[in-house]
Amino acid sequence: MDSIPATSPEGSARALRLSAGLAIAVLLGTTAWYVHEWQPYTPASDIGYWMGVAGGTLMAALLIYPLRKRILWTKFFGPLRHWFRFHMVAGIGGPLLVLYHSAFHVGSLNAAVALASMLLVAASGVVGRFLYRRIHHGLYGREATLKELTEVLSKQLETIDRTLTGLPAVRAEITAYLHHVGQPIPGKLGQFLHFIGLGQRRRASNRRIRKLIPGQRRVHQSIAATLTAAQQTAQFSAYVRLFALWHVVHIPFLGMLVLTALAHVIAVHTY
Repeated sequence: MDSIPATSPEGSARALRLSAGLAIAVLLGTTAWYVHEWQPYTPASDIGYWMGVAGGTLMAALLIYPLRKRILWTKFFGPLRHWFRFHMVAGIGGPLLVLYHSAFHVGSLNAAVALASMLLVAASGVVGRFLYRRIHHGLYGREATLKELTEVLSKQLETIDRTLTGLPAVRAEITAYLHHVGQPIPGKLGQFLHFIGLGQRRRASNRRIRKLIPGQRRVHQSIAATLTAAQQTAQFSAYVRLFALWHVVHIPFLGMLVLTALAHVIAVHTY
């Protein structure tokens, strides 16, 4: 039997990303507190003004990606995946720069409306990123299909079938999860609760399986991949519908942001 290593490359990478994210969050939170409390600059000062210009420019540039995606003659601007990466970066960097531009104080009604619109778009972008990853191969990959996910699940089941010989308790645990995933659920509320509970149910099944066969890392990984494939297949169609609905909401939010930002810029330079 293979023993479980103290750390794995995947676990180390995840820990590194978590540590980096936590360090960045602490740094941003600390500097935000400092700017809010000590006011080292004002929105009208040089540094505040140019942070606002940079943030506003990045947010205006958010429109490039949807235009590049929908207008055929813009293909010469470069591959779509690069513009998607830029869209993601600008969607985070633009609002952050605007927040620091404001020194975390709202001084007028038009600034408050513009700030609210910006935060709404940023929150919508986070939701969109989450949904996007559920129906695409990786963050910048092509869109998956239900047929592909079904084939992946079938291959995973074939892979672990031989492994489960002589492990009836583990087979029963996997069978119970697959039955839970595929069972028809009556009612919208029941379907919603079933949908959001699949991940927790999968993690609980994985924990029980690890206790049944301790120390078998490769078997654990194979079974975990199978349960994940089953969850992804069951949730795929719902995520596709949610992503389509998100598009209907996100685009008007983005348009509202542009209009309110323009109104704020005009008001600042006029009055």
